[in-house]
Amino acid sequence: MESATTHFPPVYRLLSTVYPQELMLLAIDTATARASIALHDGQTLRSECTWEAANRHTTTLAARIAQMLEASEVMPADLTAVAVCIGPGSYTGVRIGVALAKGIAVARQLPLIGIPTLDILVAAQPADDRPLYAAFTAGRQRVGFARYRWEDKGWRTETEVIMGTGAEVFAQIDEPARLVGEIETANLPANTQLVVPAPALHLRRAGFLADLAWARLRAGQADDPARLQPLYAR
Repeated sequence: MESATTHFPPVYRLLSTVYPQELMLLAIDTATARASIALHDGQTLRSECTWEAANRHTTTLAARIAQMLEASEVMPADLTAVAVCIGPGSYTGVRIGVALAKGIAVARQLPLIGIPTLDILVAAQPADDRPLYAAFTAGRQRVGFARYRWEDKGWRTETEVIMGTGAEVFAQIDEPARLVGEIETANLPANTQLVVPAPALHLRRAGFLADLAWARLRAGQADDPARLQPLYAR
C-alpha cells in the first residue's frame, strides 16, 4: 500500500535553521473539551492559547486562531505548515480540528502533520523509570488510556488505546506507575499504586504538538491532506 506520508526536498529540512524568521507553523488541538493552539517558527514557541472549549469548538476555534495571529503580528499568508491532533478523543472535537487544519493546508498548499492525542500529552512528561499511563476523555463518560515507557531519551508506547469508564480502565493498572491526562481522581482505586503529578502536567498543550510536528518536518515528512484521517475512540 502506498504511504500517506509526503517527503519534502532536503532543502525544506534546512529552512528552520537557515531562515527561521520565514517559517511559521500553526498547531491545532481540539480533540477533547480542552482545546489548544500555538504558533511555532521552528526555533521558538511564538504564541500559545489553551481554553475550555467544551461543546463550543466550532464557535471558538477560528476566532481564537485569528486573535492569536493578530496578537503575534502574523498574517495567514505567513503560515508555512500546519499541525493537528488527529485523536482519539471527542468525535466532534477531533473532526472540527482536523477539518480546519486540512482546509488551511489544502488552500495554501502547506505541509500538514497529524499527531495522536496521547503522544502530545506524553511529550510534556519528564523521564521516569516507571511506566506512564496517559489518559483522555472521550465522551459518554468514557476514558481512554495507553501505557508508555521511557526509552532512549523519549517515551515509547507499549499498548493500544484501552477504552472504558474511568473506574473500569484505572482498575486495570496494577503496577507502580505515573498517571497523567484528563482524569477524575475520585475514580482511582483506593489502593492505587499510581502517582498523579502536579496539575500543569495534565494539560495537553499545542506547543508540544508543534514541537513534535517540527521534528517530522525536519525529517522531511508530512501527511497527505487527502488521506489523513481522524483517529476515533472505539
